[in-house]
Amino acid sequence: MLPEPVLEPERLTTPATAAVSVPFRGPVNGRLVVAVAGDILPAIAANMLAEDDLPSDHQQQDALREIANVICGNLLPRIAGPKAVFKISAPEAIPAGTLAGSCQRESPAAAVHIGLDLGRADVMLFLTSEAAHHTGQP
Repeated sequence: MLPEPVLEPERLTTPATAAVSVPFRGPVNGRLVVAVAGDILPAIAANMLAEDDLPSDHQQQDALREIANVICGNLLPRIAGPKAVFKISAPEAIPAGTLAGSCQRESPAAAVHIGLDLGRADVMLFLTSEAAHHTGQP
């Protein structure tokens, strides 16, 4: 799968087929949401598992959780600095159909929408508050 140079507007409005949220606390509090639309998730999971067979739904969800966890773990030090201490919670599945409503209630601080030949991947960062004085204790 390679990213497409231009994401067509109609692909941007396609509803997500799966999404996970990674809550975090530290110098900045919030959550990272990774959502996919189209047939991306089976391909991602098969690639991560190095399998040709279609991964189970559970394996696909685990793959999405792992991707979200890795993205979050790499993004937070870039936001708050390499010495910042965060408590990153386990990724949580977002029930189908609730992502759109959740994203309409609050705006992401940053979002990336990546068009792929099999669909779309969205990465959204939601910040809930900034800690004025972080002691390293989440």
